[in-house]
Amino acid sequence: MSKHTFNGLLGVLLCIYNPLATGWSQENHNESIRNPSFESDNGWRRLQTESNEYYAPVHGTRYAVLNGSGDKIEQETSLKLSKGKLFHVTVWARSIFDEKHSQQLTSPTQDYPDGTSETSHIRLELRIGNKPLAENEVAINPVEILGAPREFSNDDGGNIWIDGGYRHAFSESRFVQRLELDPIHDPWEIAPDFEDYQRAQEDHGAVCPVIVRDRKLLYVSTFEDPEGEQEEYHAIQYIEPTGEGAPNYHWPAAPPEKYENLVLSHAGDEDIIAFDPYVFFDELDQRLWMAWGGNFIAVTELNPETGLLLHEQENPEVMTHEKIHARVADRATNQEDVWTGDNEWIEGAAIYRKNDFWYLFASYGSLMTSYTIRMGRSRDPMGPYVDKDGIPLTQFNKQKRRFGNSFFLSDDGAQLVPGHPHFWEEDGQTFVGYDYRKSKKRVNGTEESPDIFGIRKVYWKHGWPTIWTPISVSVSAEQHPDLLGQNIVLSIENTGDPGSTVAVDNVSCSDVTHNE
Repeated sequence: MSKHTFNGLLGVLLCIYNPLATGWSQENHNESIRNPSFESDNGWRRLQTESNEYYAPVHGTRYAVLNGSGDKIEQETSLKLSKGKLFHVTVWARSIFDEKHSQQLTSPTQDYPDGTSETSHIRLELRIGNKPLAENEVAINPVEILGAPREFSNDDGGNIWIDGGYRHAFSESRFVQRLELDPIHDPWEIAPDFEDYQRAQEDHGAVCPVIVRDRKLLYVSTFEDPEGEQEEYHAIQYIEPTGEGAPNYHWPAAPPEKYENLVLSHAGDEDIIAFDPYVFFDELDQRLWMAWGGNFIAVTELNPETGLLLHEQENPEVMTHEKIHARVADRATNQEDVWTGDNEWIEGAAIYRKNDFWYLFASYGSLMTSYTIRMGRSRDPMGPYVDKDGIPLTQFNKQKRRFGNSFFLSDDGAQLVPGHPHFWEEDGQTFVGYDYRKSKKRVNGTEESPDIFGIRKVYWKHGWPTIWTPISVSVSAEQHPDLLGQNIVLSIENTGDPGSTVAVDNVSCSDVTHNE
């Protein structure tokens, strides 16, 4: 077992350990660490900080930067080893790009850079003097999924449901994986019913799977009028496979007819683009919601019994509908584009509920150069959704020269222009599936780079989702009785490749006391 693997497992064990179940009481003790969110330049030795919303800091606007292998920051905290106490320290980290690369990403230029193959690791260490107390070393780069996703392109996201003891991924390709395997680190296979799946949704795309009670529905969109009457036409329909999904399904022999399972449509222009459906079944309230659209994003309530509009309409044409679609996110069509394509395009939305909040995600920018996934949240699935600054996603932010939104996922390592997110949970852990590319250039000057299937863990901090990784260590006086009363030094080091850059944010400490 490698050192990185061992330390990664150690970190998992430390995170799982629950002192409250073993006669301990827990209390936050963050005041023992100076400048824990790096909003100033104080408190740490050799500290360098940056502020770039592109990297979506966990807390505040700034974060510490560790440039290259061996770069580290340290602080002698006011934490003292005390009898009967356990200290649990957590930092949040992610890989970012060097300063020059970051400036290119965030400048109003078309010279968008590609990614980097440098791997990023971070080591968190507690010590007293030169004596180590505890450490944890973790790899923080996004992982390239193994198996069939390396052979088959995967346009329009990593859309997943769990059924029949398998994870099922639906998009341009269709992958399956046994549920006992790790969704990120173990290989996926091409589904044995892939050809039937392709035939059932031929000329359709941007799929979204959802299980609604005892029905399995695959929502799809099309840009072709099956009857050839409209040159400009786009519509959202659903396909209903049957079977146990272990791992096969039975698929319709042909794609749906023009009015078959038709949710909504639009014809004649591109002022409204009825495509990119994302359907979420709220099991708590037993209600069904759909985010959809391009140019702007809308949310619509569907009927869980029929899979169609909750408020039935005589005409599927969106322009004839009144007060049933909520416009929840916009882009500026009359503004000069700013960095990362904010005013260039918006599509590939997702809607997701976590506790009392609804979260809206959308893909902003050009999928060739500047695609990123942004977000907002609301107490109501129909909005309004606001970003971390409290700006509605439908309100123009004059200071930033774009509509409200906060970053969720952007270029990271070798994974570029991520988009079309899909969220699901397993055993309390949230995951996001998405598509990405390895290059922003055209291959041989003719074809675009293929889309690739990606998955990452999602964590929740301060009421927002994040792809930053929490790294934790714990230490108690019982392990080091000879060091009682001495201050603990906290060290955070980049242990990755020489050209790697690591960002660190939001250091916290729990002061845990044993109940005699």
